[in-house]
Amino acid sequence: MIRSLNTAEKAMQVLQVKIDALANNLANADSTGFRQVLTRVAEKSDPALRPAAGGTQGTGSPAKAGSVPLELTNALDARPGAIKATGRQTDLALMGKGFFVVSSPGGERYTRNGSFMLNEQRQLTTPDGLLVQGDGGPLTIEGSSMSVEPDGTITSDGNVVGRLKIVDFDKPFRLEHQGANLLKAPADMAAQALPKQDTVVAQGHLEGSNVNPIDTLVAMIEAQRAFEVQAKIMTTEDEMLNKAVNYLPRATG
Repeated sequence: MIRSLNTAEKAMQVLQVKIDALANNLANADSTGFRQVLTRVAEKSDPALRPAAGGTQGTGSPAKAGSVPLELTNALDARPGAIKATGRQTDLALMGKGFFVVSSPGGERYTRNGSFMLNEQRQLTTPDGLLVQGDGGPLTIEGSSMSVEPDGTITSDGNVVGRLKIVDFDKPFRLEHQGANLLKAPADMAAQALPKQDTVVAQGHLEGSNVNPIDTLVAMIEAQRAFEVQAKIMTTEDEMLNKAVNYLPRATG
């Protein structure tokens, strides 16, 4: 009985994390270049915790409904969002694979949010002031105009400034959100230069998020209902435990 309480509690914790992730996706449905996190609640992968043939757990005890431990797996959804025209010369969108690279105090970060601007030194930056990286480092637009070719080459007043550094990953779903639409790569996954033919840079455009608000809202409702079921199980088990302790006859010597 106590084991059932612990199982329900852990299931509620997992479901709460899922609900929080879905809520964050929904809150960023209108964020430029945002990549949603896909979540899935599944049975824990440890074979010793799965029901064995004949309906028993790995320990040999009978399996109970709802007693299999759950775990949450999540992955970044790398699918593209919709492209919209803005007309601003510093707005850039990637039509295809890849991520823009920006420098941060913690190292390189990656983004699909191409809503850039020029700082006082006329360097291309994010709205938070992080420098956008080119193949040779930060990009400085010294002229009065800025033109970006489909391959990411930037010219200003007819002079080549540099080419945007655009990278990709073998497993982009492992990228992690760092806030401000920035993504961080795990320590064991290195960025790779993206071939020019694999993406097109569209100047004067921005990419929207890839969140489907309706699907996300439905998933949130389902997760909340599952949470309520586990809460009901926990309440019922607690009531049964209370009766067992306080009302069942006690054996006397």
